[in-house]
Amino acid sequence: MFLNKVSLWIIMFFGAFGWVNAQSPDSDTNKVADKKLIEELTYQQQPGLALAASKIFFSEKRYSISGFGEVNYVSHQNGPNVGLGDLEMYYSNLYRFATFFGYRFTDKIIWNSELQIEHLYDNSGLEGSEVRHSELVIEAFVDFLIDKRFNSRFGFFPLTIGYVNNNDEPVQFYSVNRSEVERIITPSTWIEFGAMFYGSVTKNLSYALGVTQGLNAQNYLGATWVRQGREIRLDVPTSLAINPQLNYNGIKNLTLSASAYVGNSGQGSTVLVDGNNQDVKALLQLYTAYAKYDHKNMRFVTVGTLGSLGETDLIHQLTGEVLGSETYGYLFEYGIDVLPYFRKGKTFANTGKWAADKAEMKLPLFVRYERLDTHAGFDRRLLPNDVNNPFVRGDLSIWTLGVNFNTSDNLVFKANYQIRSNKNTSARPEGNLFEVGVGFIF
Repeated sequence: MFLNKVSLWIIMFFGAFGWVNAQSPDSDTNKVADKKLIEELTYQQQPGLALAASKIFFSEKRYSISGFGEVNYVSHQNGPNVGLGDLEMYYSNLYRFATFFGYRFTDKIIWNSELQIEHLYDNSGLEGSEVRHSELVIEAFVDFLIDKRFNSRFGFFPLTIGYVNNNDEPVQFYSVNRSEVERIITPSTWIEFGAMFYGSVTKNLSYALGVTQGLNAQNYLGATWVRQGREIRLDVPTSLAINPQLNYNGIKNLTLSASAYVGNSGQGSTVLVDGNNQDVKALLQLYTAYAKYDHKNMRFVTVGTLGSLGETDLIHQLTGEVLGSETYGYLFEYGIDVLPYFRKGKTFANTGKWAADKAEMKLPLFVRYERLDTHAGFDRRLLPNDVNNPFVRGDLSIWTLGVNFNTSDNLVFKANYQIRSNKNTSARPEGNLFEVGVGFIF
């Protein structure tokens, strides 16, 4: 409850701040403040980081403060699927606020950190009462900028995998929530402790290579695969993982990226097999790729991911969950800003206003198709016989239709409708969703 109130007050404060600035065009003080805000947030991205998180790397000052926030509401047309066991998959209301503090020790050594407050709750009453959850998410890392061909990062940082994990601020994706492919199969937002090395091989080819502590199989859930295995730990890991990525930008307006995550997730767990303790390795392999094409007022994104998980029989002993040994997910998304067609060629000067700027306004309409299966392959010996303990499988086909209204580069209002079906006929019928939200960065 405390975190809920804190996050609400913070979000309202920044919302009011932007509104006051937008409503006072004749104030010289506000003009200067707005200009400074725009100058400091350059809308450039450091490898592995989203827009606001990258601010310190492009700021002329020794320090920077930036962040983002979201307020979302979800209406479940068939009642929320509480059987998933993860509140973020079926919440009714979400409040999220994150602030970044960056400090430049030298031009070569840069500190960056994030403190994120998140509050979710479901008030459907299907579990007998309101379900609430609040948590703090922390990032803290230091970059050593050695050369354009080789740099390093150490600490708690986002993995370079998939599309949305490094583009997770609300102005960077169309839908109210991130796609299910990149919430369930690729469990965004995904932060781990470790080291990362990155740079440019050529003008158009860049790379990243992370070595991190790995997931924890003790927390896996069958319905959301390895998503719950994410955790921030300061102890010495017994399982390590590698996270390579390659990006290509040699074709105008097109970005191509391929990434992977490979590592054991047992973290020292053991189970009894034939009367003897056996170590759980639970090797996880996840391979992802995406393409993004921007042309004038349209954007096309496609994402694909394949995953495999070893020793699901031992994980079942450890957790009681039936995990998929093979998974997959892919999506196609097309969006087009229709506002230029209403403006009929009119142009506007950039006023630098935080909350509303006619020159930056957009009205994208978008459509997205997703297909994913949490149990494309699984050990059928693990299926429960108890009808009160059903086997939860997400064999999903999802169409999302929606609209955004960007009043500036910093602020967006969103709404979308999802038509969902679960091809697993033994599962609980999948209800459609109506979602609305507002997001901002600064």
